[in-house]
Amino acid sequence: MPVKEYFKPDNLEQVQELVMSSPIPTKVTAGCTDLTIQLSQRESPATRLISIKNIPELNGIRESKDGEIFIGAAVNHAEIAQSPLLLDYFPALAKASGLVAAPSIRNMGTIGGNICNASPSADTAPPLLAYNANALIWNTTGEKIVPVGEMFLGPSISILQTGDVLKGFLLKPQTGLTAEFEKLGIRKAMEIAIVNVCIVMQLNKNNAVSDLRIALGAVAPTPMRAKKAEAKLTGKKISPALVKETADTAMGEIAPITDIRASAGYRTKMVGVFIEKILHNLWQAA
Repeated sequence: MPVKEYFKPDNLEQVQELVMSSPIPTKVTAGCTDLTIQLSQRESPATRLISIKNIPELNGIRESKDGEIFIGAAVNHAEIAQSPLLLDYFPALAKASGLVAAPSIRNMGTIGGNICNASPSADTAPPLLAYNANALIWNTTGEKIVPVGEMFLGPSISILQTGDVLKGFLLKPQTGLTAEFEKLGIRKAMEIAIVNVCIVMQLNKNNAVSDLRIALGAVAPTPMRAKKAEAKLTGKKISPALVKETADTAMGEIAPITDIRASAGYRTKMVGVFIEKILHNLWQAA
């Protein structure tokens, strides 16, 4: 593996200095689960590796005074899957992290890496999108808050610029929400998703859908919200016919590819299957 230099800074300012002063390609990492594979490729150049795993600002899951939940970018998937706070407020995100790869990977891989890699099939992306999460990005000019959906520019391309560090994610709990996450893979472990779906729903006192968010992964160049499908059901009472219409609309919004794991047609069909299944489950649970 072509790691020429390795640094483990104590704070974000040191990260910035190491990145900006590097004469060779630089990678900022925490868990290193994906990066290890990338750097093992024969064509990979000599690299400066900067570990941010132990920087305090990037760790921890905590609730602020105003009730917002912060998840540090360096928090691993095992912590997220087992967090009482997230299991209570954001169970679909906890479930998604619990389905990432296998236990050994979940104990190392981080939610920040899962999003910064900008993979269309990232397991935690649909729940973060469906829960309206924001990303907190730091550089020496200050911090900025960006909706998670704006993090993705294309396959493996994020908005992060040289010197930017993802500090973590901010999520606002809401009462009355129900949510569910489903992942389709060929195997139960160590599998990249063929399709992943997260739906968050809220009913009003008249049992009409007052809030609906349908987030999809592995079916477009970036993780996405199926906003036309959401509009089909929002403001209406759920019925089997409307559920099917919503699923059909979502199937028309996606742009899946055919690859070694599945055909575009199969991915499209399974999006419809999962959306119908989840909506029926949330309806019954409401």
